Amino acid sequence: MFKIIALATILSTIGAISSEMYIPSMPYMATWFHTNDTTVQYSLTAYMLGTIIPALFFGSLADIYGRRKIILIALGIGLIGTLGCLCAPTIGVFIACRFIQGFGFSSTNGLGRALLRDHYSGETFAKYSSYLSMAFAFSVDVTPFFGGILQKNFDWHAIFIFLLVFNCISLYVASKFPFRQIENRNTQFKWKEMVISYLNISRNKIFMRYNLIAACMYSIFMCYLTVASFLWQKTLGVSPETFGLLTLFLSLFYVASCYLNSFLVRFGVDRILQYGLIVVLIAGGGLAISGDLFKGQVVFFVLMAMIFAGSGMVFSNASSMGMSSVKENFSSASAFYSFSSIVVATVFSAIISQFNELSFLPLAIIVICLAGLSLLVHIRRKIILQVNYAE
Repeated sequence: MFKIIALATILSTIGAISSEMYIPSMPYMATWFHTNDTTVQYSLTAYMLGTIIPALFFGSLADIYGRRKIILIALGIGLIGTLGCLCAPTIGVFIACRFIQGFGFSSTNGLGRALLRDHYSGETFAKYSSYLSMAFAFSVDVTPFFGGILQKNFDWHAIFIFLLVFNCISLYVASKFPFRQIENRNTQFKWKEMVISYLNISRNKIFMRYNLIAACMYSIFMCYLTVASFLWQKTLGVSPETFGLLTLFLSLFYVASCYLNSFLVRFGVDRILQYGLIVVLIAGGGLAISGDLFKGQVVFFVLMAMIFAGSGMVFSNASSMGMSSVKENFSSASAFYSFSSIVVATVFSAIISQFNELSFLPLAIIVICLAGLSLLVHIRRKIILQVNYAE
């Protein structure tokens, strides 16, 4: 069990660590590469672009050729990108290598959940999925702090040396892992079969409902990150250091919620998921009512803590229930799951960026709409199940 959780955790976090850790060094990198801040920021965009499409292909390939080969190839591509970033002589080469990094690590999160699904299902999968969600949230929020420490004591190269070592360790762990053999799988990749596989997954109504709920929760999280620095620092007047600490504290609510969820699932995964959605919806309503009328650091922190805590209960359970409804092609389903969340989150992040970043109202409206939609989808499914059971 420990080996499974360890490798799944590595796969679930390596992408976030590689994406976020160098952010504190970006201003210093502009000086080192003799360029401007905007050009350096393109490296983050390049990484995200590299993650969008490949996950779908890696998922299908993992179902056809097995987890081991595809995981090693993905980590290998990421390693090449990391090494290229470390040795990049120009900002153009660095940006290109960041794209390669994103390409390699695009599927690792999905493959980590697929690996977990190969061994567990139902409430057990929900429990361990909570651990992965905790690890992912922890890596996203804590990684920049460690990056800042390395930048302060060394420079940005030290960050990519750390990433290179971590990548090598990940490759070694994956190479020694006893992967479970996938039964009844094809031995040749075919475009038509890949398309058919994703079409079949999209016809799974249970999976798609939970997938939509998870995508909505992830979108709320990304929308918050899009406007968080403006709301905290410009509207509420906190310092960058305080903003970093508050973000870390909020992530602890998410982590604690995921940990608590691993015990609460015994009372019913769907029930806990519904409670989480209600908490998020109430917090969104509170944000809409009090945000611009009673601006205060404490009020905003409490409401966001509710959203983070509620999201922890929703995201883990939606993931486990959606994946548990899939009987085959787990990697493809997991890749589709991750791809959907990224696409929906990208759309809503673009939408919220078009509004006044100093107002709480756009964030509140998005939270209410997405949480409300998720709750309606979830309740509708429960009603359908009750009707079918009665018949």
